[in-house]
Amino acid sequence: MRRIALIIALLLLTVSVFALTVSDLGDSMLVNNPDIRKAKEEVSKALLDVKDAKAGYAPTIDLTVTGSYIANPIDPIYVNLGDYVNTTTYGLQNEYVQIYKGQESMYYQFSLSMTQPIFTWGKLNKSVDLYQEVYQARVTQLDDSIEKAQTELKTRVAALHYLLAMRDVLEAQQEITSRLVELAQKAQENGMMLATGALNVKVQARQIDVAKSQIDQQIALMMTALRNLSGISDLKETDIEFEEAAFDAELEELCAMDYETLSSKCLSDSRTTFKLLGKLSNIASLTKGIAGASVNWKPDFALVVNADFTGSRLPFIETDWYGKDDWSATITIAMKTTVFDGGKAVRNVSRTTSAVEEAEIDIQSAKSQIRSALDENWTNLSVYLAQIDYQKALAQQQDEQSKVDKDLLDTGYGSESDYLQGRLERNNCEIEILRTRINLATSLYTLKYLEGTP
Repeated sequence: MRRIALIIALLLLTVSVFALTVSDLGDSMLVNNPDIRKAKEEVSKALLDVKDAKAGYAPTIDLTVTGSYIANPIDPIYVNLGDYVNTTTYGLQNEYVQIYKGQESMYYQFSLSMTQPIFTWGKLNKSVDLYQEVYQARVTQLDDSIEKAQTELKTRVAALHYLLAMRDVLEAQQEITSRLVELAQKAQENGMMLATGALNVKVQARQIDVAKSQIDQQIALMMTALRNLSGISDLKETDIEFEEAAFDAELEELCAMDYETLSSKCLSDSRTTFKLLGKLSNIASLTKGIAGASVNWKPDFALVVNADFTGSRLPFIETDWYGKDDWSATITIAMKTTVFDGGKAVRNVSRTTSAVEEAEIDIQSAKSQIRSALDENWTNLSVYLAQIDYQKALAQQQDEQSKVDKDLLDTGYGSESDYLQGRLERNNCEIEILRTRINLATSLYTLKYLEGTP
């Protein structure tokens, strides 16, 4: 007997060691969840955009190098002096003089260009500020995604726990209804029950079977969602451990908080939602500033420096390269502005002004939605707790009645069918309690998310 107890204890210890808590699933979610990984990549790209924007302060330097091979170069050119002067007058003979040495087969060209912005009406500074705000918005968006995912994860783990408990209760219900059907059939055969009564018992049993199938389906869907959230493709029901004590502690802590304190936390500007909306408002304002600096007759100035080298010898490598070259250098102050664009720039300013106003409207709308969600879930919390207390009282009443029915049955004065029907009613109370606790968990974790502590 001691050996069996030791084996059972070791098995329970093994299950405890390998069970995954919400915290464990959350750690896996941060690493493996596709949506969170994508949000992290968006943050990385936004940081690169900031670096690109800052690169606008530095000059742009372009170098172009070409090397050409001429298959049929121009040959040397000679001139016969006798064709132009009477060489005999000077006692000279006709003689050919080289006036062009000929073209070499190789031809190189180097072009170096540097452009340095000088004055852009603040567009460069605003662009850097804009992309920094976008980066901060992406970081805040990542934080918000993590908070939402953690809230969903906690809610689904709690729901799975209570669904599994409901399945156990329904399996017990199936055993009870199976016995009731058996008793009804015997009673009908003995003429002690009408056919309609026996049929009602069978229908009751089928209702339990349907409810069990529905719970099985919900469990399967819940496991699929948890696998997607955690990124663990082979996650099983038995791998997950729900910490009921931690759930009750969070519930007690939230219920101890008064509504005004909770409301101030939910509507605080430090909340991730409002921080994100604030960043979007700043982005809209900076975009408006850039649009205002890009209207007609606001020229941008830049310094442009060009240096060119052409020759038939490769510089610093081939001999006599400096004697066979042609180089030039220019320094230019360039100005560029749009004179007329049909009013596009002005309309763009108007659009960005509307975007700023829309961002402010979004902030007010978000506050209204959060306030509504707060009121709804805060009220639901009280209702669900009251419903659970009511169902517990009914369950206690059913337990007392079941004791009476069992005593009567044992003494031969009671009916087994009445006793089993009482157990069905007792289990129905338990199912309602579990179903209400799922709703309670949803409201609890929604309020924790709104508060900023998912």
